[in-house]
Amino acid sequence: MKYKKILLLFPDYKGGHFGALRPPAGIGYLAETLKRNNIDYDILDMAVGYSIDDLRNKIDSFHPDLIGISMMSFMYKRSYDIIKLVKQIKPDAPVIAGGPHISTLRENVLNECPDIDYGVFLEGEDTVLELCRGKNESDINGLIYRKDGAVIVNNERPFRDNLDELSFPRYEKFPLGRYVTEEIGIVSSRGCPYGCTYCPVKSAIGRKWRYRSGESIVEEIQYWYDRGCRQFSMLDDNFTMRQDRVIAICDEIKKRNFKGIELNCNNGVRADRVNYEVLKNMKEAGFKYLAFGVEAGNDKILKNINKGETIEVTEAAIKNALDLGFKVTLFFIVGSPGETMDDLQDSINLALKYPIFDARFYNLIPFPQSRLYDWVKENNYFICDPEDYLNNSSQWDDNPVFATPEMNREQRVEALKIVRDVRKKVRYNSMRNTLAPKFGPIAAMAAKVYVNDWVQNRLMKSSSLRRNLKKAFIRVAG
Repeated sequence: MKYKKILLLFPDYKGGHFGALRPPAGIGYLAETLKRNNIDYDILDMAVGYSIDDLRNKIDSFHPDLIGISMMSFMYKRSYDIIKLVKQIKPDAPVIAGGPHISTLRENVLNECPDIDYGVFLEGEDTVLELCRGKNESDINGLIYRKDGAVIVNNERPFRDNLDELSFPRYEKFPLGRYVTEEIGIVSSRGCPYGCTYCPVKSAIGRKWRYRSGESIVEEIQYWYDRGCRQFSMLDDNFTMRQDRVIAICDEIKKRNFKGIELNCNNGVRADRVNYEVLKNMKEAGFKYLAFGVEAGNDKILKNINKGETIEVTEAAIKNALDLGFKVTLFFIVGSPGETMDDLQDSINLALKYPIFDARFYNLIPFPQSRLYDWVKENNYFICDPEDYLNNSSQWDDNPVFATPEMNREQRVEALKIVRDVRKKVRYNSMRNTLAPKFGPIAAMAAKVYVNDWVQNRLMKSSSLRRNLKKAFIRVAG
């Protein structure tokens, strides 16, 4: 075995808007692969608040001979800084980087960050395992490495068709008590066959949709249920891609007779991949919360971004979900190609039309390797350098990173401020309507406090506050 002790790092992304909601599934799968192959490993998830001193102490005590780090394109320079520090602390341990940033930009990342020795792109479990076993670097698919001063990118590794072959994460060395939520995230599938222009899906996770069986998913739920967990979230965007699979999963969940279980689709599902029967089965199985990736309020903009859906289909899904008692959140993006202020008003009208739980309006960020990024670059629409906005801007900011003839910079700034107020209104109405039956006029006051910016910020960063508020809400609503 070439590498026998692996330290897996997740960066802290200083300046991020939220705390760490749940353990990172990607590193969780990699840790499980190492464990199953008798390779010693340890974890440091800096996103939960571990410091640079904690990182130094972990390296000094564990003595890894390979250090892996997962990287997003968001605030990627922070990851570069951590990697540089790692090499100073442990210069004899190679650093291998993976995650969306590497999968999207590949050799460019190693050229930018000389302290990275290896990169792994797309599915990384087998690539890392082969490297640890000492296989010749040139023969490891999915690996990026250095040779004679050059950066070499090997062939892509074929995707696993049977994801059941991978053991789901047990998070045995993760700080489970330090995450903002008690929720366990489940990855039921990988890949996305759709071609939305704003998404770098092909480079980051692949267009081929691969999925786990219902039995595998329910076994994962059972594992955590037996350990006291009751809240689960499907992390993939395409949980409902195959409706027969969803129904089979729900049937198996119902057979297990889990008590007090709460299942959510926080990442969003496509409205055209659900119908009343599917949603009914999900509700009966314990699904409580659904998010729909609506993106825009009219068919013109949906066509511009190649969403492949219509407003008619979207509204039908929203109505079905609400009729069945789901808490529903709608996701929108602001400033798509061709979108005007009137088009944005259609999105706002849709958000206010139904008694939904939340409406999130995202500042549209062009990510490298997406069709949107190429379009903005070709038309010279950037108003700040991609290097700057990937490290300083956010989908939650009021600062646009590009402008179009249909919506200039000033209009975009105004639009982002308007939709923040719309979201507050939606959340206020939802909380007030929930509390009103028991608390009457006081419900409006409580709802006003709930949507306060400071309170919301604390809820996204404080696990204890979030859990206590949830318990209080359950008592009130129940």
